[in-house]
Formats: sequence, C-alpha cells, structure tokens
Amino acid sequence: MFAALCLQDFLIIAALRNHAMEGAYPCAVLEAGPASTSREKLPLLATNPAARIAGIRSGWPLHRALVRCPDLRILSRDPAAEAVLRNELFLIAESLAADVELTAPDAVIVDLSGRSSPVTAALDRLTLAGATIHHARALTPDLAHLASRHPATRGKMISPADLAPLPFSVLDLLAAGHPSGKLLESWGLRTLGDFMELPRQAVTERLGPDVGTWHDLVHGKTCRLLRLHRPPESFGQVMDFDDPLVSLDPLVFALKRLLHTLAGRLASRHLAASCLEIRLVLTSGAEWMRRVRLPEPQTAVEGMLSPLQTLIDSLKPAAPIAALRLDVETTFATAAQREWFGRQLPQPERWAETLAKLDALLGHGRVGIPAPGDSFSPDAFVLHPAARAPSAALNSTIHPACPVPLHRFRPPREVAVAHELRNRKPWPLALLTGPHPGEITDRRGPFPISGDWWNPDASWQRLEWDIQLMSHHLLRLVFQTPNRWTLEGIYR
Repeated sequence: MFAALCLQDFLIIAALRNHAMEGAYPCAVLEAGPASTSREKLPLLATNPAARIAGIRSGWPLHRALVRCPDLRILSRDPAAEAVLRNELFLIAESLAADVELTAPDAVIVDLSGRSSPVTAALDRLTLAGATIHHARALTPDLAHLASRHPATRGKMISPADLAPLPFSVLDLLAAGHPSGKLLESWGLRTLGDFMELPRQAVTERLGPDVGTWHDLVHGKTCRLLRLHRPPESFGQVMDFDDPLVSLDPLVFALKRLLHTLAGRLASRHLAASCLEIRLVLTSGAEWMRRVRLPEPQTAVEGMLSPLQTLIDSLKPAAPIAALRLDVETTFATAAQREWFGRQLPQPERWAETLAKLDALLGHGRVGIPAPGDSFSPDAFVLHPAARAPSAALNSTIHPACPVPLHRFRPPREVAVAHELRNRKPWPLALLTGPHPGEITDRRGPFPISGDWWNPDASWQRLEWDIQLMSHHLLRLVFQTPNRWTLEGIYR
C-alpha cells in the first residue's frame, strides 16, 4: 500500500512564510517571465483561499486579476522558503516509513508495505505549520498521487473505480503537457471514467505508447518502484578551541581525532574520501583553506592524515587558531585484486604526500600538470591539479603545421640585428651577434601577434620572422618594442 501527501497551495504557502501579515488579504504568486514581457500579461502561478473567494484563479493574467480584485497582493517566488517547506514535508513523510519518493515539489509518496500498525489515524494527525496536508492511499503509487489531488478522493483508500468520477483534467499530472492529452480532451472526454472506457489497444495504436501507459496506471495495472529520495549528507566537522592554538602539534592531534570520526562514518556507508578540505579560522578573523585531492579514494586515517600533516608542518599562521573545519568529497572505494606471489603496488598515499611537500616548498598553486592556455602568447599555459588532471590535457596530440620542428631557446637569446624600416616596420637584414651571426638570405614574415590589449599592464605585441642565413640555418626571429630583437629558436 502507498500513501501520497501533497500541499495544495505550496507556492503561496512558501511565499507567505516571510510575509505572514499578508495572509489575511487576497494574495497571488506571479510567474517570472522574460524582461521583454509586460508584467501585467504574466499569469498567476498560485492563489491563496482569500483570492479564490474573490473569484481569482491560477493562470489568470495579472491585469485581469487586478480588475477583479484591486486589493490583490502580488508576491514573488521564494526558492529558499520552498526548499525548507519541501524538506519539512519530506521529514513528515519519513516519520511514517523509510521509503519516500519526492514525486513533485509539493508532493511525496510513502511506501507503507512494511508497516503493520494502522495508518489512517496517523495520516489524519499530520500537521504542518501554516499548511494543510492532503493524503490518499492506494495499492499503486500513481493512483495514490492522483487521488490526493482531488477533494473527492482525499483521505480515503481508493481503487481504480473511485477515480472514474474525477474530471479529466486530473490526468494532467501524468500527461505533463503531452500533446496527446489535449487531443484526448478534444474528443469530448470529460471524466477519467470516459478515458478508462476507451479500448487500450486501439488508443495506443492511435496515439502512441505513452497513452497506453496512462491507461494502465489509472486501471491500477502498473505498480512501479519508488524513486527513493535520500537527502545529501554532509560529512563536515567543526572543532572550536576553548583556548586558541599557538603551536601546530595540538592542531595535528585535533585533526587526527576528526579523521578517525570521518573514517568511521565513511566505512559505515561504504564510501571513501576523494578530496579533503581543511579550514583554519584565526582569531584575527582570517581563514586559511587548502584542498587536497587524493590520487586514490582513501578510507584509512593514515592515508588521509599524511598529506594534511605535510601542509600543516609548513604553515606559519599570522594569529592563533580559533577553530578547525574539515570537509570531504566522497566517492566509492576502488577495489583491486593483488597477486599472491607478486610484490605490492606502490602505495598511492605516498604520491599525495609528495605533492603536498612540493606544494609547501614551491607555494600553493604552483604544482600541477601544465596544459596550453587560452592565449596566443608564447609559453602561455595553465596548471591542472596533479592528482586528477583532465584527460584532454594528457591525451591531446598536437601536430605541428610545419614538418620541421622548432627547438626553442629558453630563455630567448637577445641579438643585435641590422635592419631597415619598410611600411613603418623593422625589416631584418643580418644578425650581428648571437650564436649564428650572418646575412639573412630569405625570410617569411612579419607575422604580427598581440594579446590582452584591454589590459594596459598585461598587453603585449610582437613581430615574428622565419629567416634563413647564409650558413643555411633556419631561425625564428622576434622583434618587440621599443627595440628588442631575440632569437626564439632554431628549426632542426
């Protein structure tokens, strides 16, 4: 048996939670539309009982509702209040049974199959501040959901025959804007009983398998599994120190305590830690935060403590530490079969410890896998985390446009160049200094390149030539303002 719980005026109840004094007046929630749409033409999403007594219904445009009731109070949707109200409804349903489905923002379905005690009295006693919880029971979840939406079937144990007198518009819960729903209504169907009397095979051949599925649902022939809702669980932990810490040894001891608790909670849920986040709150109000991504999911305290301890050992806080916060990103633990007569694979936590030492030695954000950056500037690159680099940065294959590879000089070698001006641009004639002096016999260019012109402090521009010398060396020559010539590399 299944029970469905729903809140009829979900949107208006949530909007009125922060405007309690407005509840005595006619109120409506207005749908948000594009900026180009006139506000007066937007439809009403929901109305409260006072507005319905005044004759205003959901779906009316705002200007029509204001003509009927000039005192109508217009409210905006409150997503935060809606989330709180939805969570309260879920907790109420969870008090009846453990298996709960969040069917719609304003409705849940509870599986009561394993409950031995009567539930009618328990359902009637359900209360929620500022709202009325409507419920209905049936042998299938979809029948219970449909029954909870109409006053004639609420609060009852219903069967398919009890749905027959309901208006055909109740089927919109299943159709959800499907074009076949409008077509069925145009056939003259007024009640669900009219739809139930249609031959299933004929209507399926005519309108498609979706309509056949609706036909089975209203006849109670389909009992699907619930899509169980499990609220996300936070593994974050906080430890406030009565006396602020001025040394790092007590901090490591406190961190180890939190990791023992975290390891136990992860093991009980068959999960593992993929990324650890540590925050230190200083007495000055500042915060120190680091994220350590583990190369392999960990559940052992030693595997998680080692990289964190390496970071803490290099820490030099500017003020005493008032609080410690630890959070984690979870994943499923990896399984590996070891060889009986072979050596153990290297421990992955050693890699995380090495990365933590490099991060402490070189500075935060300076350790990773380089990948080409989104710029034409020479040597522009970005760093990806070494523990988990994107596959594109590792597997990308770059085929050079020129079959002769360029061996770059790092850093570029400054040279003196004999040149002349052509079209207000310097034109190289010969290399006077450097590793390959000589006359330039052939050249390709200039190729002007620039970037970051919108930022005066970071803007750059350069002229490039591919040149050939009398000695048959092929070089790349670069000119940068005001009068700087460099050899970028040699083709080999």
